[in-house]
Amino acid sequence: MTQTPPAASIRAALDRLKASQTFSGSDRLYAFLAFIVEETLAGRGASLKEAVIGNEVYSRGPAYDPRIDSAVRVEARRLRRKLEDYYRVEGAGDEVHIDMPTGRYMPAFRGQSPAPPQADAANGSDELFAEGRGAAIAVLPFRALSQDPVDESFADGLTDELIYALSRAEGMHVASRGATSHAAGQKSLADIAAELGIDALIQGTVRRVGARLRVTIEVSNAKGFVIWSDRFDTPDDDLAELEEKIAATMLNRLRLDSSRMRANEIRPGPQALAAFAGIMRGRMFLDQQTPDSLHRAVAMFEQVAKTAPDYARGFSGIADCNCDMYRLGLIGRDEAGRRAREAAAQAMALDPSSVEAHASLATVAAWLDFDKVQAEAAFTTSIRLGENARARRIFGAFLTILERHGEAERMFREARSIEPISSQQDITEAVCHFQSRRFAVLLDRFGANPQGLPLEAAFHLALADIFGGMGRLAAEVISAWNEATAAAFPTLALALAELEALQGRPQRAERLLAGRPAASRFAIATLAAAVGDDGRSLAELEASIAARELARAWIRTDARLDRLRNTAGFDRLAALHLESMGANS
Repeated sequence: MTQTPPAASIRAALDRLKASQTFSGSDRLYAFLAFIVEETLAGRGASLKEAVIGNEVYSRGPAYDPRIDSAVRVEARRLRRKLEDYYRVEGAGDEVHIDMPTGRYMPAFRGQSPAPPQADAANGSDELFAEGRGAAIAVLPFRALSQDPVDESFADGLTDELIYALSRAEGMHVASRGATSHAAGQKSLADIAAELGIDALIQGTVRRVGARLRVTIEVSNAKGFVIWSDRFDTPDDDLAELEEKIAATMLNRLRLDSSRMRANEIRPGPQALAAFAGIMRGRMFLDQQTPDSLHRAVAMFEQVAKTAPDYARGFSGIADCNCDMYRLGLIGRDEAGRRAREAAAQAMALDPSSVEAHASLATVAAWLDFDKVQAEAAFTTSIRLGENARARRIFGAFLTILERHGEAERMFREARSIEPISSQQDITEAVCHFQSRRFAVLLDRFGANPQGLPLEAAFHLALADIFGGMGRLAAEVISAWNEATAAAFPTLALALAELEALQGRPQRAERLLAGRPAASRFAIATLAAAVGDDGRSLAELEASIAARELARAWIRTDARLDRLRNTAGFDRLAALHLESMGANS
């Protein structure tokens, strides 16, 4: 029987969580965790109810009613995810784990033996990579959780599509369906892996949620432990196309970006699969493109770089995160440049033919240096080396800035074919089509389902409708706007006010402008333009240029600034803008 760890060890585990990257910036969630841990250690764990936590942690009054106030339940779900994230990567080796079982608020404490020392590299058991012929993968038949024949057919089709897609990838060797079907449900995952010499196994389920399908996919190591999982919630209007989209997206996410792996010279060792799990989590967070998700992504990549310092992907991930944090105005250009260049250089030193490393270098050249010659060369090299949606997507954005719209659209099409389901892709296309004034293309592409878009993409869709459509879609976006989510994104916090102002309701925008909004100077400039404050708009644009914000690249194309064009003040800013973009602009 497992013994509960001593209280001192549990409190030490709590301290490690507080100091972790995962809990950085989550003070209230940590306070929640610390409260329930201390209450449990004091023998009061069984009495932990929503009302108690609401009063003690969230300062709710005695009249707190869990039936009408869901704050504690929502925060509990967030806390469980945080703990899962921490122990999956950053705290995987901790001797004491603090868990929060679903359905209750009393935490559970469990001890585990410290990780054994790494084996000598000579025996190869703990090497990052070992000699071999790429990665051996098995896709087990997906299961439909309902008895619906349509869902069962979809699950079978998705299994076949995944086998077909993965078998086309360089460095991957996929077991045939015949080799795995007879073993599925009859043997353990570890036995299947041992019998077929498999490095990783993929399985999943399909279930219906209203008018949508939920596909859950798990990747397990050769011992049968889940190292990564993903989920897709999509409309079920075209099941055959959906099978292809999920398979293509999974292929893009599952690639082990190693040039020697692609050349079938090596196979992944145990450390590579553990590092791969962290990379996949980091890339999932990176795809969400919010401040919180980017901070979580960079923590994941930094942990991989620390635990697998010979793996280039941890470093290229760090570089990508810093470039995207600069794009969103979360860090300055100089800081982003220093961090991104160091990380990209380390990735290149480890694997000079890494697709992701070249894409990271290209992003630095495009966004931070605006060196179109170096950027185009690096993007071209990355694309030549292998399929990578991010390289094509960001190259497309850079080509849009250069007003090479035909080439940009080709890059977007290629990126979408490689990774059909991607928030980054939705955001990039929405921003670039608005800035290139291809309003009709943007409305045609996303107008049917604005609620399914990330907020940043929905905002630009609404702008396209205001400047090039009927204005009706903008009202729909406004009515569905998630203010709580936008509030965590400094620039998007102003977006709702801007849409309202452009629709003739400037009150919220005027209140925000009366203070000092915590957002990019470019966003403040367009908000001021929306209420007709030309002087404030020009001043904020000049500040955006001085701060070298990435958004300043849109000064010469943004439709929201049209009423300022051909004025002396704007002409002066246009000259400053060209100068700030550098000699290569």
